[in-house]
Amino acid sequence: MSGQRVLYLDDEESLVFLVVRMLKSLGYHSAGFTDPAAALAAFRAEPAAFDLVLADRSMPGMNGLEFAQSVLEVRPQARVVIATGFVVPEEAESARLIGVTATVQKPGNVAEIGELVRRLLAHPGGL
Repeated sequence: MSGQRVLYLDDEESLVFLVVRMLKSLGYHSAGFTDPAAALAAFRAEPAAFDLVLADRSMPGMNGLEFAQSVLEVRPQARVVIATGFVVPEEAESARLIGVTATVQKPGNVAEIGELVRRLLAHPGGL
């Protein structure tokens, strides 16, 4: 459904730029960040404004799980998804225990990220 709001966090600036443009072209309102602290500040300013938070697992300064935990401390029912290059079962379980909606294989390209967002928002309980 278009009009939903997505917070996208990844430390690759060019990827964030492309994903935000693509999500907007698909009808989503999107906010893209390369800095976890800035993303967290935006979320804290309007925690109910985001329908989905999608964050990369590996980032300098604050990893995706730490970011997710901070988001979920602000809004425990937030839909937070961690994307990682390799899903380790133990890490996925740790993420689930803190309230992360899903841990997914990081999509290989921008179009796949768009499809992932569409699927996540279409299924309120996760994938």
